[in-house]
Amino acid sequence: MNNSLACILIDDELNNINLLRRMIQKFCPNVNIIGEETDPLKAQQLILDLQPDLVFLDIEMPNMNGFQLLKQLEPIQFEVIFVTAYTEYAIEAFDHHAIGYITKPVDTEKLISAVHHVANRIQHKMSNESIIHLLESRFANKQEIKIPLNTLNGMIFINEEDIMYCESSGSYTHFFLVDGRKIVVSKSIGEYEKILPETNFVRIHDKYIVNLKYIIEYIKGRGGEIILTNAVTLPVSVNRKEILMAHFDKWLKK
Repeated sequence: MNNSLACILIDDELNNINLLRRMIQKFCPNVNIIGEETDPLKAQQLILDLQPDLVFLDIEMPNMNGFQLLKQLEPIQFEVIFVTAYTEYAIEAFDHHAIGYITKPVDTEKLISAVHHVANRIQHKMSNESIIHLLESRFANKQEIKIPLNTLNGMIFINEEDIMYCESSGSYTHFFLVDGRKIVVSKSIGEYEKILPETNFVRIHDKYIVNLKYIIEYIKGRGGEIILTNAVTLPVSVNRKEILMAHFDKWLKK
C-alpha cells in the first residue's frame, strides 16, 4: 500500500486523540493525519474543508454524537472507522457504512487491519472509475449499456436491463438474469451498488439489489416484501423501505 491516506481524528477526549495519533504514526505509515478535532461541531466543517480519505470517529461525544455528525455530512465521501469504548453500537455503525469498528483501548492488530481494509476499498473505487466513466459515456451516447461481471472464467458483459436482481453472499454477488441464468461474481454487492444506476436499481436489503422494472407487487409490513415478475419474493429491510417508497412515488407522479 504505497498510496497515502489523508486522515482526520475526531474524539472529544484529547488523550484519546494523542494515543491514536502515536499508534497510527508507528504502525500505519500509509496514513497521513491532516487534522484533529475534539469538538464534533467544529469537526463537521473541518471534514468539509480538508476532504479526507478517512475519518477515525468517536461515537459518544457532547452536543453531537458520531452518527449525527455523519448524518450532517451525507452523502459520505470518505471512509469511516469508529473508535469507541462501547460495543453495543456495532450494528448501527455498519448501517452508517463504517468500514471498521474498533473498541477502546485500541488493539494494534485491529487498527492495522481496519486501515488495510480502507486502503483496499479506496483502491477498488479507483479501479472502478474507468468502468463507471465507460458506462456514463455510453449512456450519454444512448448506446446499449452493458455491465462487466468478473467471473472465475473471465469477464462477461451483460445488458443492464437483463439484470432482474442481485443477491449478496459474503464477498460474492449472485446476478439473477431475466433469462433464468445465475452468474456468480467475486465482488461484494456494495461494489455493484455504486455502478448500477439508481434510476433503475435500488438496494432494498443488505442482501439484495433489484431492478425496479421487474417489481410487480409490494406487500406491506414492517419492511415489507416485493414480488418480481418471475414470482420470486424478496424482503425489504426497515431502514431501506423509505428509499423504495420514494421510487414508487416518482412512478406515481409520472
